[in-house]
Amino acid sequence: MGLNLLLRINSASSLIFGLALLVKTDAVNQLIGTEKTMLMHSIGIIFVVNGMLLLIASLRQQIQTHEIMFFVIGGYGWTLLTVALISAEAVIIDPAGIRVTFVIALYTAAMGALLFRHYKILKGRA
Repeated sequence: MGLNLLLRINSASSLIFGLALLVKTDAVNQLIGTEKTMLMHSIGIIFVVNGMLLLIASLRQQIQTHEIMFFVIGGYGWTLLTVALISAEAVIIDPAGIRVTFVIALYTAAMGALLFRHYKILKGRA
């Protein structure tokens, strides 16, 4: 899979998750079993900004390695944060919400791994 396509897929999912957190906050809160509206909005904004940055990067002819590493670190960081939130049993409480957020975390880690593969390829050429 090409780097530009991978960035666009990652962008689309980031924008979808971010907009869901911003627009359907009550449904997300119900899914995860908590009432953290401000936190959900904050995370939603982060997702939307990340999605826009991914989209902008995907439109470039020459993508810089440091940009890719930024998204790799973000993906792995989000995965670790999700595991921490599940483990804390304070934000993500409902069993269905735990499963959904864990699947999203796995998806995010997979995207990070695919981006890291592209990073290593580009870094080898530099």
